[in-house]
Amino acid sequence: MATERQQKKGKDKWREKVWYSILTPAYLGEKEIATSPGIDPKSMVGRKIEMPVSDMTGNFKKTNLKMVFRVEDCQGNRCFTSFVGSYVSDDSIRRMVRRRKERIDVIEKDYTHDGYLLAVKVVGVSDVKLISNKRADIRVALGKFLKEKISTSNLQDLVSYLIGDEVLNEMSREIRQIYTMKKLEIRKTEVLGFKKPESEHVVAEVVA
Repeated sequence: MATERQQKKGKDKWREKVWYSILTPAYLGEKEIATSPGIDPKSMVGRKIEMPVSDMTGNFKKTNLKMVFRVEDCQGNRCFTSFVGSYVSDDSIRRMVRRRKERIDVIEKDYTHDGYLLAVKVVGVSDVKLISNKRADIRVALGKFLKEKISTSNLQDLVSYLIGDEVLNEMSREIRQIYTMKKLEIRKTEVLGFKKPESEHVVAEVVA
């Protein structure tokens, strides 16, 4: 049983904490994601918070898609975040895949126009078994499409685009002549870093 001194100490620690309002980035409207207690602003920096896309957009078809933010700075009791990724739950992907005949995964990683290293992972499912040539052509077409989108867009534009429906429609049109996939989904995005050095850019072009 806790002593009276221990109980008092625990209560005092809780009273010392302040409730902070955690907000989305400015380009997503600085909407409140959550409130969370912290000892001081420094204790909040680095925390990650998840938010269903449906809560932000009202599109309830996107309930299984979650966005992940990280607290970068606090001013007063308001904490500002950066986007660090999104993901669809593994259970949702499993349910989507088991109803079909074949799964195709595509992963594309490149720098955005404003210097963020972004990885985008796509899963597609078909209702028939595909021959190897078609699988390869689909991967190449989707990879090329994603690479162009990432490298020519700023991160803030990509975030809104990748959580919407238009990207899925455009990917479907991109591979329609190869094969009409029954389902396409962006299962995960990750911001892996920032600012590609100029020397790295040259090396990447030579290797390619």
